Amino acid sequence: MLEEQEYWNEMCQGNSSAFEKLYSYFAQDLFRYGYRISSNHELVQDTIQDLFLHLWNKRSDLGTVHSPRFYLYRSLRNKLVRSFESDRFVFSTDGDLSEQLFPAEKDIESSWISDEHNHIQLTLLHEALLKLPVRQQEVIQLRYYHDFSTEEIGRMMNINQQSVRNLQNRAMQQLRSELPFFTASLLSIFFSYGF
Repeated sequence: MLEEQEYWNEMCQGNSSAFEKLYSYFAQDLFRYGYRISSNHELVQDTIQDLFLHLWNKRSDLGTVHSPRFYLYRSLRNKLVRSFESDRFVFSTDGDLSEQLFPAEKDIESSWISDEHNHIQLTLLHEALLKLPVRQQEVIQLRYYHDFSTEEIGRMMNINQQSVRNLQNRAMQQLRSELPFFTASLLSIFFSYGF
């Protein structure tokens, strides 16, 4: 967090090296999040490029930002929603988080301990996550992969904190009902090793 704040402050002062580091620090996670919102990968890539170009061009006017991470995620979401409103936006048609966000079974197998029991649990979790409604998937992703707080998720999704908690609780209840072995720590393991 301190590192990202330093990069942000230096970028605002015109340091192009800090700008490149800021981009490198966030780009991959922003792409994953953007792909969750839109199935149009080209649009997501263009939007992220536009976002960073805008940051660089307006760097002296940005002022103090307490959480560059939140600022970038929220800006990306807003830009994609605006694209939707202008009919360029394409929601993910399958209604799930796609393979970039919940890796395929073979990716889990190659990236996690090859213990058969763990592999089976992660495969079942993967399938259960894909069954959740889209907004519950988004809350789970923002909370357990991107590590945003309830307040930040609410601000990002334009809903109140209670709605965030409700979505998260419903998702957790559904996962627990489908998976007797499910614990929240399993989500952390899934996201840690699945990407």
